[in-house]
Amino acid sequence: MGLLVGTIQRRQLRMEKSHLAFQLLLLTKAMAVAGNATNELMQVGTDYESDSIVAKKLQERQYKLKLLEEKITRQKEEIQTRLNEIEEELKSVETMINSEIKTLFSYNMQGG
Repeated sequence: MGLLVGTIQRRQLRMEKSHLAFQLLLLTKAMAVAGNATNELMQVGTDYESDSIVAKKLQERQYKLKLLEEKITRQKEEIQTRLNEIEEELKSVETMINSEIKTLFSYNMQGG
């Protein structure tokens, strides 16, 4: 029974790991896009007087992009933490599965 439970748990952990890795990839791409947008706004912003309405709007957008980058960074850190936890759980499950397999084979060898 432990072998079956371990196998199911391993499959679920691998699926979650795959899903989180994909989310991490998407967040990394979003971070790159936000970074590029911030750089472009900074370049465009130098064309305007610092007290103009357009410059103030650009500064506001830069600030919002900076907040977005910080939010993405926090999400990436949370996902990376969860991925590390999943790795530890997978190691534990693998150990349990291997132990169950050894127990089953040693039982069959002694019982036969």
